[in-house]
Amino acid sequence: MMTDKPTYPWRRPVVPAGLAEAAIALGLPVFPCKADKSPLTPRGFKDASADPAVIRRMFSVPGAKLIGAPTGAASGVVVVDIDIKDGARGMEWLNANSERLPFTRTHKTRSGGLHLLFLAPVGVHLRNSASRVAPGVDVRGEGGYIIVPPSDGYQVADPCDPADMPDWLIAACAEQRAPASGPTPYKPIAIDADGTAYGRAALEDACGNIANAPDGAKHEILNREAYAIGGLVTAGEIPDGTAWAGLSAALTVLRPRCRDFRAAHKTLEQAYRDGKGRPREVEHTVVVEEEEEGGPHPAQALLDKLAGKVAQKQAKPLAVSSSIMNVEGVLKLIVDEAIRTAIRPQPFLALGAAICAVGVLAGRKYRTNTDLRTNIYVAGLAESGGGKDHAIEVVRRAIDVADLGHYMGGESIASGRAVLSSVEAHPARLFQIDELGYFLSTVTGPKAPSHKAEIWSELLKLYSRAKGIYRGTEYANRKENPRIDINQPCVCFYGTSTPATFWKALEGGALIDGSLARFLVFRAENDRPDRNKQAGIFKPSDELLEGLRTIAGGVGERVQGGNLPQAHVARMTATDDAEAYIVTMTPGATKRREKNQDLEDEWAESVMGTPFASIINRLCENAEKLALVRAVSRKPERPEITELDMAWGWDLSAHCASSLMREGGHHIADTEFESRCNKALAIVRAAGSCTVRDLFRRGLKLPARETRDLLDTLVQAGMLTVSQAKPNGAGRPTTIYTAAQDHAATELRHGDTID
Repeated sequence: MMTDKPTYPWRRPVVPAGLAEAAIALGLPVFPCKADKSPLTPRGFKDASADPAVIRRMFSVPGAKLIGAPTGAASGVVVVDIDIKDGARGMEWLNANSERLPFTRTHKTRSGGLHLLFLAPVGVHLRNSASRVAPGVDVRGEGGYIIVPPSDGYQVADPCDPADMPDWLIAACAEQRAPASGPTPYKPIAIDADGTAYGRAALEDACGNIANAPDGAKHEILNREAYAIGGLVTAGEIPDGTAWAGLSAALTVLRPRCRDFRAAHKTLEQAYRDGKGRPREVEHTVVVEEEEEGGPHPAQALLDKLAGKVAQKQAKPLAVSSSIMNVEGVLKLIVDEAIRTAIRPQPFLALGAAICAVGVLAGRKYRTNTDLRTNIYVAGLAESGGGKDHAIEVVRRAIDVADLGHYMGGESIASGRAVLSSVEAHPARLFQIDELGYFLSTVTGPKAPSHKAEIWSELLKLYSRAKGIYRGTEYANRKENPRIDINQPCVCFYGTSTPATFWKALEGGALIDGSLARFLVFRAENDRPDRNKQAGIFKPSDELLEGLRTIAGGVGERVQGGNLPQAHVARMTATDDAEAYIVTMTPGATKRREKNQDLEDEWAESVMGTPFASIINRLCENAEKLALVRAVSRKPERPEITELDMAWGWDLSAHCASSLMREGGHHIADTEFESRCNKALAIVRAAGSCTVRDLFRRGLKLPARETRDLLDTLVQAGMLTVSQAKPNGAGRPTTIYTAAQDHAATELRHGDTID
């Protein structure tokens, strides 16, 4: 454990009066760097100084573009660098360990990665390393440096103070490298024919995972895989001798990278033994014989449901129909440019980004005859390396070149108050967020600090106030801090994420309380599209720029034949009394809207009482908003919603809802009780073992009876085990809950470790 926590000056305000003054304001030893991050000083980070006079002299050198700060003892911090560029997998490690990482000061780098700043542990010498902790996770300690905000391209993602580095992370950072010769290749063993196909495949996968376990996760993987295979042995899926031989062979491959092989072998034995004590229930494709009377088996409905869940998890993303991609005007121009210039084109995600771009420019300028506006929230989901972020850059550059940059919000959001300040400055804002899953985990998770949790709350309130007035915060001294009301705010939100990170970030109640229903989930139908060999640098065409400016100008006097207003120069204010132009519907569009409402009623009836009800109840609203965006995109000078617009809006709205329900349904808890069960299980797994008091302290704040019911359910389901212990060997016994699959980990926690 660390002691003598140093005072750290990161919270000092930054003075935006030049790079030197900004560097001085940090209160840290700093030095100048070139635009390519290389030091400008003769001895690099060793020349770092906190003396204002020295800093001014160093930063007066031509070419000083960035602020460098040494890591380790010189600054008192060790930095964990989460790398995502060029397909690096640092975010996978961060997501997997988010529950046991403390909130700490975090910077976003210009490549989109993150710097997690921790107080340098006392008495431990941590040096630089690359991918030692995990692939894509580097460490900057003694002998290293980082570029710090407000350097160009670097931002503060979380302004809290650097936290103490957890013991497990210290151990991971101090890991010794594998031998230069590298690990021995793992060769799959021969699997006896009397095991089932499922058992043989599971054993092969488990052995491969153990043999290739990355540093920082070896103990967890060894424990998990051995426990799982033990359960399959007792269930009759794989012979005992075959299973043990395979696990032992895999551990032998891992041996050169184990600090204590005896501890590793002990973990394997204990986890395997515990797993054999709890047979696993395997969901095979089941053929059930009919009863003698010829009727179906009594369990057939349950078996069908289980088979459906398996098929659901294995199903590919929904195909996007050609009719959904049939758009015109500015929407088409943005999508076409994103496809043309992307290395791996994602047309559907480009459409989502284009809809948000048109939506924010049309905000406060257009509305339907039911007073719906163009504020739209979109989540674009695709796996890493699939080209999901390219459309964000296309939209950003096009809006900036069109001199409409005042519509763009920041690329990261520090607090709920920051959201409101942005919208107060300009009431139509587009927020484009990379790594949406990580963003959501910091604002909706149970550990989210209040200023972060307010971000989500404010975004939801702004969404519902688009056609009215958002009442600002009341302060005690109104003369110095007057309340600012925002008239008809239009916030559009587009974020990208990997699917697993997105679903994991959302709380169990997201479907139930309607929060997620405000998002249109655009799930890419191809996670790794073919490479575009003709990809090039995006340069907005004159046609696209003029289209963006025309939408931002609104209808105005053009209905009477006046000149195009110079809206791209004008700036809105939060208190403007905006009068939006009513976009009329053709008779065919009105008839199609009625059909949409009938379809929604029919769908809503089928999901009544389920968590999906809130999703379906917004189908028509989303469809009409999308139809409005499509009409404005096609003819902004005098738009009209046609039957085709309404049909397109419904098809897209229904597609997004179907994707959300299909993928979200098995990632997000269906009931509040299930959500609480998941939360309790996560707390116990993270801690190893817990008492009821521990659960309450760690965030499960429920009435005593509800807590008992919840824990009893988990025990009966075999997810938790119960034991009794006396504090300090005396007094009344205390009930201790342990996650069933974590027995081996608990045994080792007080002794040797292998990682």
